[in-house]
Amino acid sequence: MESKKRELFVVAGAIIKDGKVFSAQRGNSGKTAFKWEFPGGKINPGETPEQALARELQEELSINVKVHDLVYQVVDEYEDVILHIDTYRCSLISGTPTLSEHINMAWSNKEELDKLEFSPADDPVLAKIKSLYL
Repeated sequence: MESKKRELFVVAGAIIKDGKVFSAQRGNSGKTAFKWEFPGGKINPGETPEQALARELQEELSINVKVHDLVYQVVDEYEDVILHIDTYRCSLISGTPTLSEHINMAWSNKEELDKLEFSPADDPVLAKIKSLYL
């Protein structure tokens, strides 16, 4: 009998500022080690996706953001888990991103974004961000 994969619901923030988008590079752990991503995290019970994203960005980067519209929803499947990733457009309200869980960060325009290695699951998210916001 096949075991059911665990499903995780996470949120990510595409923080847009001055024609650039913020991304962070993962460390040497997990299936997406060293890949770039839009930071975020898990939705806790009782939280809306928007509340979860604001909390995660405060915890991970010490910044306060305003969460705007949903940019894209991705389902990314691995051997043991199915990830549901909702990416939202955000704007920075206060603070300067300070890394606590990532090893690098960048504010990138369209061309610079193309040079960063994201997970293949992020391709449609990147395309949408580039066409709508950058």
